[in-house]
Amino acid sequence: MKKLYLPFLIFIFFIYGLSAFADIIPLSSKSIKYYGIGVLNMPTSYTVYKYPYKESAILREVNYEGMKKSSIVNTIDMRKVSYVAYVPSENIALFTVDLNPGNNWYSVFLDQSTGQTGWVYNDDKKSFYTYKQMFYKWGKKYGVRLFNDLTKDERVLYSREDTSSKVLHELNYPKYITFTVIRGNWLLATVNDLTKQPKVGWFNWRNEDGTLNMFPNFKEQP
Repeated sequence: MKKLYLPFLIFIFFIYGLSAFADIIPLSSKSIKYYGIGVLNMPTSYTVYKYPYKESAILREVNYEGMKKSSIVNTIDMRKVSYVAYVPSENIALFTVDLNPGNNWYSVFLDQSTGQTGWVYNDDKKSFYTYKQMFYKWGKKYGVRLFNDLTKDERVLYSREDTSSKVLHELNYPKYITFTVIRGNWLLATVNDLTKQPKVGWFNWRNEDGTLNMFPNFKEQP
């Protein structure tokens, strides 16, 4: 009987493990190397061109309409195309955008390790988000999470939108972070951590160079 347990456990791990790995969410500041000007939420089927017109050379054709979240092929291919966030259950598939001329063409980063770009056509006006708009759309819904490589000095809440203002709270293993408003590179956050006492203050969500210190959590919270 014991010999049957091991294959069964492997099968369970395989099924649940693939579902977990199918989602791609940036966990550290190193997860996104090329930020650009915002993000573009991609459909399940699209074409990437070398230049912003459909007669130019095709760099990539993508169609994931028939694939399931737990598919190993889906997981591998999604990492190949370098989405910074991919949560199929929530219809989220985000590329970072290098250029947006305003004619429904977007230059997107196809490879976060090399900075390779390509052009996609998307006439859905609601598909492009600046980072501030992204936080308001998905950060409000799912909450936000700090990148795991922030230093202790960066894991603090301030009294005002200024690092020279008073430090109100140090954040020790924050479990759930919500916010009410964004002002420039700061947001007014409410944080629940191990102390079980909500902490409120201003958090520096974006640095002066445009890099982020946190990202929408893309997971419903209890």
